[in-house]
Amino acid sequence: MSKRLARLALIVTLGAAIGLLVACGGGAQGPSVTVSDAWARSSPTADGNSAIYMTIKNAGSEADALVKAATSVSNVTEIHEMIMENQVMKMRPVAGQRLDIPAGGNVELKPGGVHLMLIGLKQQLKPGDKVDVTLTFEKSGDKTVQAEVRALEGMEGMQH
Repeated sequence: MSKRLARLALIVTLGAAIGLLVACGGGAQGPSVTVSDAWARSSPTADGNSAIYMTIKNAGSEADALVKAATSVSNVTEIHEMIMENQVMKMRPVAGQRLDIPAGGNVELKPGGVHLMLIGLKQQLKPGDKVDVTLTFEKSGDKTVQAEVRALEGMEGMQH
């Protein structure tokens, strides 16, 4: 009788473990965020502003959102976008500092579009330097990526 009870206890324990995995999302894919091609724009001086660009891909089955970015090379890092208003290109912070990353899709941060704005640089960013940036996603948590500093053709002296 004790072997039978032991077997029954094992079956019940395994069933409970499988049920817990399913209930906790062990079988669900959720968001699957990766970052590629991260780079920062060089700066002519140690003060002023710059920007970081990259591609954020979500290969998962659930949407996610970039909700914060931080780097040690600037006082403030914000998610910004370029918009056309009355035939004038303007830059502004993204509403709510939230950038949606759709399931199965990607978002490209690029010059003239959405980007990470580095406000109040603490050092000059020279081509070839590396900048660590920590991205905080609503569901995927923190991811730290390294952006290589590049000169942006025709914009080396422009203050962003």
